[in-house]
Amino acid sequence: MNTKAMIAALCAFALPAAAHAATAFDFEGEAGYYDGSRIIADGDLVLTITPEGADYLYFGDLGVALLGASAVTASAYNPLQSDGFAPIRFAFDRAIASITFNFGDAGGDDDGAVTVAAYGAGGDFLGSASSLYGPGAAQGGSLILAFAGARYFIASTDAAQNPHSLGWDIGAVQAAGAAVPEPSAWALMILGFGAVGAAVRRRPLPAPAPRPAAGPAPRRC
Repeated sequence: MNTKAMIAALCAFALPAAAHAATAFDFEGEAGYYDGSRIIADGDLVLTITPEGADYLYFGDLGVALLGASAVTASAYNPLQSDGFAPIRFAFDRAIASITFNFGDAGGDDDGAVTVAAYGAGGDFLGSASSLYGPGAAQGGSLILAFAGARYFIASTDAAQNPHSLGWDIGAVQAAGAAVPEPSAWALMILGFGAVGAAVRRRPLPAPAPRPAAGPAPRRC
């Protein structure tokens, strides 16, 4: 393998370790009621979930395949009661480049418009995404948001009766900003470039080109 090929192979192997990988918060390990906020970490990304204007978070199976075995709902009551649900705030410890929210219930409610609003660290409104979840809908749905500098999101519905009764999870989230290589990636690149340098030093020097043969001596008049 020549030197250029060795360097290209090294970079292709080492650099992906430095990229921010997309993660998900599916809440499959969560169950039951929590009084107030709930903090969940996935890798180096930390999520804080807070009921807006209510006291409890409930994690459980809402019978929607898209949400798996557990989704989160905010409520003023423990146990859950009709017309006691509330919006939910999803806040992150760093800026988010893009995020996918999954939502749904098992049907029977007129949930109306489903909205997720995005906000910056200082509370400035960045924008929102909405979808209609009609009467009796039970298949679930998704909303995708991509706003530079978003730090938290508020999920809600506008039904006239029993609003905010949907369950939520996060199908994918991508942190913003340039990635910083992991220590293991730095070590790999240093070792790799050292190996490239050693290989270059061991390469034999090319043989000198043969000198052209001398022509016949000029004749004197």
